[in-house]
Amino acid sequence: MITRREVLKNLIVTVGGSSLLSGCGGQAVLEMLAPSAEPRFYGAREMAVVSRVSDLLLPRTETPGALDGQVPARLDRLMSEWANERTRTSHRDAVAALDAELGVRTGGDFLAAAPDVAEQALAAVDAEAFAGPGVPGYRGLKSLIAQVYFATEGGAVDELGWVRIPGRWDPCVDLGGPNG
Repeated sequence: MITRREVLKNLIVTVGGSSLLSGCGGQAVLEMLAPSAEPRFYGAREMAVVSRVSDLLLPRTETPGALDGQVPARLDRLMSEWANERTRTSHRDAVAALDAELGVRTGGDFLAAAPDVAEQALAAVDAEAFAGPGVPGYRGLKSLIAQVYFATEGGAVDELGWVRIPGRWDPCVDLGGPNG
């Protein structure tokens, strides 16, 4: 069950992200989240797990997916440059716990599992995480993947339909009051 605190936190992040996109023309957010050339936080296995999970959660459809938006590389940059040590540790623990649980559910190595098997395993982990305690840190990881995705051009423009300046702007409009 989601708590009021989580709802408010997510609302603040969503409204704050939207405000940042509007106020900065979206460019500042995209530059902040620009992926680095080589992973600096994730190891090879962690990057592969985050990439596969991101792709399963937000696959390419008629709109770009998480991999098109380079979400794993952007998460790597956020963790290496912005996160404090406590956040890095809990994030790394969440990725490891998820990898271990998905390995059990796929009967071996999650990364080597067939796409449909991996998708079913992740769907089961997701359902359990939102019905009870589930895999430690999974809900936060999923939320972070979604937030980073929707801060990318593909997520914001193609998926959400964000428009920098919606409609026409008139600086002085006669409102028809007693003075005008």
